[in-house]
Amino acid sequence: MMPDRTLAVNRSRGPSGRSVYHCDPVGSFKRAATVLEPFLSAGVLFGLAWSAPAKLLPGLGIVRGPLGWVLLALGAALTVGRRVPVRAWLRSPPRNWVLFLAAVALNLGLGLHYAANLRVSGDEPHYLLMAQSLWREGDLDLQDNLAREDYREYTPGPITPHFGAPRRDGRPFPAHSPGLPLLLAPIYAASGRLGCVAFLGLLAAWLAVEVRVLGRSLLGPGPDLVAWLVTAGPPVLLYAFHVYTEVPTALALALALRLLLLGPAGPAGAAAAGLAASTLPWLHVKMIPAAAALGVLALARLRGRPRAVFLGVSGVAAFAFLVHYGLVFGTPLPTAIYGGVPADFRFRTPFRALVGLILDRSFGLLPYAPIFLLGLAGIPALCRRKLWPVLWVALSVLVPLLTWRMWWGGQCPPGRFLVPLVPFLALAAGACVADSSRGLVRWRAPLAVMGLTLAVFMAARPGALLLLNRGDRPTRVWTALSGDVAVGRYLPSLVSADPTETRTAVVWLAFLAALLALHGAARKRERVDSLFGVLILPLALLIAGIALVDFWARPLGGSQQPPAMSDPPSARDGAAGSPTDSLQLFSCGNDRRVAKRVRTTQRLAERGPQAS
Repeated sequence: MMPDRTLAVNRSRGPSGRSVYHCDPVGSFKRAATVLEPFLSAGVLFGLAWSAPAKLLPGLGIVRGPLGWVLLALGAALTVGRRVPVRAWLRSPPRNWVLFLAAVALNLGLGLHYAANLRVSGDEPHYLLMAQSLWREGDLDLQDNLAREDYREYTPGPITPHFGAPRRDGRPFPAHSPGLPLLLAPIYAASGRLGCVAFLGLLAAWLAVEVRVLGRSLLGPGPDLVAWLVTAGPPVLLYAFHVYTEVPTALALALALRLLLLGPAGPAGAAAAGLAASTLPWLHVKMIPAAAALGVLALARLRGRPRAVFLGVSGVAAFAFLVHYGLVFGTPLPTAIYGGVPADFRFRTPFRALVGLILDRSFGLLPYAPIFLLGLAGIPALCRRKLWPVLWVALSVLVPLLTWRMWWGGQCPPGRFLVPLVPFLALAAGACVADSSRGLVRWRAPLAVMGLTLAVFMAARPGALLLLNRGDRPTRVWTALSGDVAVGRYLPSLVSADPTETRTAVVWLAFLAALLALHGAARKRERVDSLFGVLILPLALLIAGIALVDFWARPLGGSQQPPAMSDPPSARDGAAGSPTDSLQLFSCGNDRRVAKRVRTTQRLAERGPQAS
């Protein structure tokens, strides 16, 4: 007996003019295959990973692990999503206060859990120590704070001082800009580190709403929600609970840009724009070009009294900045904090820095927030809309990043130095959606969900240190997601100029260029656009990239990525000389587990790299 099948019923006219009904099993099967294609494609790749000979395509070993189940879940979610209407809520888009509260809930829920279970790391203790000194003593002389071990309020220490060039009287001075400590000083005095984390979470939620307002005015309804979604996720989400300057910097940029582009409400708005632009150099000296770019934009767009108010506010702030440097270092030059042009200042590696900011396995943007594919694809759309002010300010933020050797930001979560660029890339993603509903725009929901899910996965287990990376050391999150083969083997690390890593980056850069080219073609050709409607395209690109890495960029028998906990310390980012240094970041409430992992790491270090 034949199995029961669901058949399509088609209606047509017979010779006598009467309606004739007949079944179309082929059409039903085609429609079912179309709906089930994502899950079927994911299932085929999952099956190949477990059944194909390892020598045929060794890279499929990454699927024989957590990523394989993630792939199946993605295919199932896309299949279900094809049958569920998701656009009805866009007819009544949420108000700004609703989006603000949603972002606050995400930032504080994730951030307070993370900060309460993990000690500070990287530059965080130095910013907090400066805030302590400013509030309690009214100065930035940290020698007495270090002697008293004030840092024990948020880390057991000890911490290595981050001093820049000495003052003109010879005393040491912090290498970090004073803007963030000045902002956090009263908050730390009232509620400690967790209060600072909560405050930064509120700023991150405000930033997302500012970008949404910009997007709605420049791009219209619909794309503005995409801009909000891009901003609310990683990497801004990751820095919403880390004490760094990136979130306040991005907020100051977005606020100043909105006030200047959408028209300030008279002199008060111009004063607010001038104040926002003037805070940038106080947050980090690399933001001086961005502040200057906003000043040029203000001169071009403001007239009369608003222009005079903007120039007055920004002029007073600039004068105060120069006086501060003159009193401390004896010279008003901003580079005085480094004793002149910083040693990390380089013109010879800007392209490697640019590629690393996008693709690096530890610090790059796309591995952790693939939704920014829309941002890259939307840059031409911004040009077509002649949003030159947005591109002008974005360029002023990007150029200084490319001239720093330590473009990755030291020990920190991914995408640190790109956070100030997020408002501009979010607007580019919105412009991409406003420009066309084809190509990469079809992937916006799964790309956003993948990035957000990965961010929650990394932050949910603070003790595993999945968010913290250093130099070109192995990346813990990719080790945690690896199957039979290390995932990190197939992603480049561009912190150092290693030929193998460079070839790996070339592979993915070529595939990124091909994907963007296909997106451009999909805007005009329906047949090309149909490729973006199936999961086969990204899976095929993934398999091809893995094969090229295996057989060309990083041939088998070459360097493999060791486990993250046994890697040697890196001198590039100021690591100390013990393999247990990174474990000083563990939660205060998990001392037994910390001690056990420290002992394990010490044993691995004594055996040498072959033991791991």
